[in-house]
Amino acid sequence: MYTLVEDGSQYIVNESYFYKTEPYYAIVKSENEGIITTPSSRDVLDAYIVPICLEKAKLAGISVCDWTVSYQFVPIPAIIYGLNYFSTPSEHFLVKDHEEAKKVVKHITNRGRYPFCYQKIADTSAVNRCVSIFGRSLNCCEEVAEIAEKIYQVFKLPLVEIVLVKDNSGTYSLSSLAPVKYSQLSKEEKEMLQDLLDKRVKRFE
Repeated sequence: MYTLVEDGSQYIVNESYFYKTEPYYAIVKSENEGIITTPSSRDVLDAYIVPICLEKAKLAGISVCDWTVSYQFVPIPAIIYGLNYFSTPSEHFLVKDHEEAKKVVKHITNRGRYPFCYQKIADTSAVNRCVSIFGRSLNCCEEVAEIAEKIYQVFKLPLVEIVLVKDNSGTYSLSSLAPVKYSQLSKEEKEMLQDLLDKRVKRFE
């Protein structure tokens, strides 16, 4: 976990800011001490709860997938996200038939105890992922790069995976924001992150 200190405020840089993790508590501790901290505890909570994430992004003018909260019904094809206490947006499911959907729903709802979120997509839609490092992305088209910049302006996550749905017209819509494993970064992405840290880091924890 890196802490970047600039002008009396600080940035917490980590793979994940999930609720009750060490980075999340580091953010809360700093906020309680009156330190301006990026991302804020509110930012990370909003980012990792899919319906809230999408509504916040939509208000900022970012194209997002239509979503619905359900306990049972799922249209086909669709992307499904769990909404229970332990669910994470890094675990999502693309379902293309009803039998598969039933199995996924049973799993993520703990046999119907919790709701889930689904996003109806077209048969021709494709799911794409993009890593954002301080709002910058590599090997992405101009549209995705612009989305990454906007998402950083809204959620202030230094390191995050952006899950996008591309329709048959080539337009991208935000599906979710998810933690990203450092080990899964490409060589170029690791170099970009290290370069940014080398230029800006003043304290390492």
